[in-house]
Amino acid sequence: MNIIDLEWGTLADWVAAIAAALGAGLSIFALRHALAANKTAEQTRLDAKDASAATEARERARDELDRNRERRALAGSVAAWWAADREEADRRYVVVISNQSPTSAVFHDVDVTVAGWKGTTHVVHMNILPPGKFFVEQGFKMGQPRWERIPLPVRPDDVLDPFTVASDRSIVQLEYNDGLGTRWRWTPRSGLTEVEHTSAQR
Repeated sequence: MNIIDLEWGTLADWVAAIAAALGAGLSIFALRHALAANKTAEQTRLDAKDASAATEARERARDELDRNRERRALAGSVAAWWAADREEADRRYVVVISNQSPTSAVFHDVDVTVAGWKGTTHVVHMNILPPGKFFVEQGFKMGQPRWERIPLPVRPDDVLDPFTVASDRSIVQLEYNDGLGTRWRWTPRSGLTEVEHTSAQR
């Protein structure tokens, strides 16, 4: 056997072995990089998904806040106050109930609790409060306050000056349902609040 052939064969084997080892090392290196790239891509996908979910949650919260603000603004369209005309004789004392909704909304089951002569109280009730201003007159019969049962619309020629400083007449409370059935309550102390659903049942 030729020693040169042996040496060259051995050298070739060594070169092949080294090449195989280098190839295996490069394959492992490439595999690690591929796994790292996949892990990074997956983490990026998860981060994007979390960011999208957080954005959607913020948008839902903002939409809910806007809806609640709109509901409160609409509910705040109802108001009531004491007023009187300017006639010296047979002056009318009335409670004005107003619905100034910009959307022409109709309110239902309206109760206006008023305090009047000598601390007496009375509840003015309206099944429906359409847009506009209405009044209920307080009269006297045999020295006792007497209230008209039917609210009347305030006409353009009605001059009803609101009481702004009277201490013997006031609005104690308003309660009413909006078009979605939500019950609202207004008082001078607490302002406008939403009434619990169970309390709104009549």
